[in-house]
Amino acid sequence: MKPSVAFAAVCLSLSLAAPSQAQADPLWEKAVLQAAQMKKWAPGEVQLVAEGTADGKAERTRVRQRLTGWEKGDPVYETTQIEPPPEAGKKPGKSQFDMKGIGEMSEELLRSDAKVRRRDNQRLHGKSWTLFEVDQSKGPMDIKVRLWVDPATGVAHQMETTAHGTMMMDMSLLTAYRPHPKAGSLPARFDFRMKVLVPFVDAGVKIASDMERWVPRPADTAPGGAGAAR
Repeated sequence: MKPSVAFAAVCLSLSLAAPSQAQADPLWEKAVLQAAQMKKWAPGEVQLVAEGTADGKAERTRVRQRLTGWEKGDPVYETTQIEPPPEAGKKPGKSQFDMKGIGEMSEELLRSDAKVRRRDNQRLHGKSWTLFEVDQSKGPMDIKVRLWVDPATGVAHQMETTAHGTMMMDMSLLTAYRPHPKAGSLPARFDFRMKVLVPFVDAGVKIASDMERWVPRPADTAPGGAGAAR
């Protein structure tokens, strides 16, 4: 299963659950605003390791990509390394490793009117954070999001999303954030796991993605409006 398929599954599962109306917590509102800043940035360098299993067979791919430019406001990446190497005569083309899937997650669940539970003074990685939890259910899909933020600024430190769809899939996505001087924080690593629960289907995927050297998206998003990243 290709990584893009896995991320599409994340977006689909999260889009099934719209948050309920509720009075917003001021710190939650800060966290929502900070999360929205992520869509204004793109990683300059990406390393992705994908492991897929299907019908008892396993495949593993390691890819390194470098941001080379923009197309209609979306980042375009060049593959600088791929293991195992492509077949003879085939060259890896340009791709758009984008944050659209994660951005859609934010739009669906990280909203000021979401019904959240707040827990202060939660220890994680040797520090104290505020933990927000959101649970949503619709039809066969149950989703839970846990977001650890700075108790003063709402800047994200870690987010964990889990989803279970009866006769569909089990999914988890752990996002670790790194402090950023302008954006507050930006994703440093994604760890994605998905197990297909469809009867008689033995399939799953694991994806670990590290992102570095984040750059702002160009203000002019028209085709050809901005050049490659420096």
